[in-house]
Amino acid sequence: MQRPQTKPRPAPEGLALGAPASDGSAGDPSLLLRRLGHPFVCEDLFDAIGDTVFFVKDAAGRYVTVNRTLAARTGRARKEDLIGLTAAEVFPGILGRRIAEQDRRVIADREPIHGKLELHLYPGGAEDWCLTWKEPIVGDDQAVIGLTGISRDLQSIGGAGRDMSNLSQVMDHIEAELDQPLRIDDLAARAGLTAHQLDARMRSLFGLSVRQYLIRARIERACSRLRLTDAPIVSIALDCGYADQAAFTRQFRKSVGITPAQYQRHHAGTRGP
Repeated sequence: MQRPQTKPRPAPEGLALGAPASDGSAGDPSLLLRRLGHPFVCEDLFDAIGDTVFFVKDAAGRYVTVNRTLAARTGRARKEDLIGLTAAEVFPGILGRRIAEQDRRVIADREPIHGKLELHLYPGGAEDWCLTWKEPIVGDDQAVIGLTGISRDLQSIGGAGRDMSNLSQVMDHIEAELDQPLRIDDLAARAGLTAHQLDARMRSLFGLSVRQYLIRARIERACSRLRLTDAPIVSIALDCGYADQAAFTRQFRKSVGITPAQYQRHHAGTRGP
């Protein structure tokens, strides 16, 4: 039996597939953004994810948008009740001050945070380990105008029931001493684990071995410095824990696909004042 033929629905005006745009914007991805009904594309998506907190903040650290999970965990009936507040006004005591200081560094130093292991204390006494990511938001004048981020529950990643305090201290040590040689045996000893146990924990959290995590941390720091400064490559190499520029360039090319100098030149026109 032959199926009846149906006519395809016409694409919205200005988005017809295969047809050149009359205003010369054919192939322009920004056309989608200009047609949005509201600016925060991910808010509705993250509303549906119960194990992840999502937020956007302005340059003063005030919430601009949040998802339902953050509202619920801070005891708010509505997301709108958080808008305009800072972390210091939302979270109790030292946690609020720590988050506010973290936000300040992301905005002032343009330094993103990727997969930071943290213990969050919520109103009502609940405590949860999570992994946090934060990225500065850059305006059309290349100034930082805010930040966006997520914090994902550790339980959903495979860390349920574990005491993560020692591991968190190890990761803080890695971040603070990234410009120094870091031996895996020494890091494991800090966590009270064997090297094999530490490797297993890191693989559970990040899908990376300890060695791979260290490489990623060094290259991410290097990328941030190369994007935002015109510092000499050799200086950036030393800041990121490489003994010399040649070793840094080899690892950077292997990880990113281009040399540090090429990466820095590529971003030279996008730096803020």
